[in-house]
Amino acid sequence: ADREAILSVHVKLKPLAEDVNLRVIAERTPGFSGADLYSLMNEGAIIAAREGRKSVAQYDLIRSIEKVMLGPERKSHVLSQKEKKITAYHEAGHALVASVLPDADPVHKISIIARGSAGGYTLKLPLDERRLMSRATFLDDIAMSLGGYVAEKEIFGDITTGPSNDLEVATNMARQMVTRYGMSTLGPVAFVPDNESIRGVYNKEYSEVYGEKIDDEVKRIMDEAWNRARLIVIEKRHVLTAIAEELMRVENIEREDFEKILVMHGIAPKRKEEGVA
Repeated sequence: ADREAILSVHVKLKPLAEDVNLRVIAERTPGFSGADLYSLMNEGAIIAAREGRKSVAQYDLIRSIEKVMLGPERKSHVLSQKEKKITAYHEAGHALVASVLPDADPVHKISIIARGSAGGYTLKLPLDERRLMSRATFLDDIAMSLGGYVAEKEIFGDITTGPSNDLEVATNMARQMVTRYGMSTLGPVAFVPDNESIRGVYNKEYSEVYGEKIDDEVKRIMDEAWNRARLIVIEKRHVLTAIAEELMRVENIEREDFEKILVMHGIAPKRKEEGVA
């Protein structure tokens, strides 16, 4: 609601098309600051102007969200057919795992068009505003992050450099679970301080013995997430292939079309529970 109110201020001097729904844009921009929302509206107006239109449409704003989040499209980054296929299966792996695991956020868009530093991306957004993260959500997010890695390994029998950022993100989440949030078998202990000391000196909060235990716990969490993602990819390989083939055909799949693929293969799309604000 706060983001919708901010957006309504930024659109006052901009001509909007009839299909613009600021509520949908607000729902699709969790974590956006006021400055981000201002940039979003400006980018939408620029896109409309470049395409010779005098009003800003909903699709302009949707595209501007991705530009603010991920950077501009890299149209000069042309994939070979082999790379395109690998990227399609990689992103399909993320999307499939996210759609099957109950505590992962629903997928809003999948793309194999390069943006910023990403060769492709899977955009997932929460159904509700979230201020707390549960252990179950962390575990599903880690498995989802490994979905692309698993898909590459299972389909092609090899791994590319594509999952490098996924591995970094997943490992960082696992380490946060262990060292900061007490979400591991090591129990309710924080091994790192929330902030650096006043002098800016970071002091190690645990012994070498616990350092090894922390590393072991992070590895265990990652291995379990890998196995969960792998089981989904193996059991639902036909769905993975359907998503990847559609990506290779159209390059972008929006949420509505993606959910049609899920339903066609017996997977129920995630919906906001009625009566939940």
